[in-house]
Amino acid sequence: MKKAFRADHAVPISKAIRAGDFVFTSAYGPWIFDPRDLTFDAAGNILDDGTGKKDMPFDEQVHKTFEFIKAALAMADCTLDDVVNSECWITDPRDFVAFNKIYETYFTKDPPVRSIFPMRFNFTCKVEMKVVAYKPLKG
Repeated sequence: MKKAFRADHAVPISKAIRAGDFVFTSAYGPWIFDPRDLTFDAAGNILDDGTGKKDMPFDEQVHKTFEFIKAALAMADCTLDDVVNSECWITDPRDFVAFNKIYETYFTKDPPVRSIFPMRFNFTCKVEMKVVAYKPLKG
């Protein structure tokens, strides 16, 4: 069984997909942006994503990202307690310690396996995440 929970914004994705007993979320940053609003410099670097949020502090970005992840999981009747894998990206490796400090407040018991990498995004955020949850279907 596969069930998609479609997003209602400018990017053609699902917020989450349940495939049997597993739920996969899309990657989320701290805000939603419209790719048509991106502006670039001559080298292709993103100057602005049109949201006006690029100065949001890193810790707030991490918390907002978790809110998107929690909402996507909820659509499939899951919570962070069901997460078995997380993939995380940050733009500045110097934020790794700060990220871990916040991350551990969301996964207090049996944290999932995790990958974390430095990355340049298609919008001006500093963090992005996606998760896989395991929650057996009832019946």
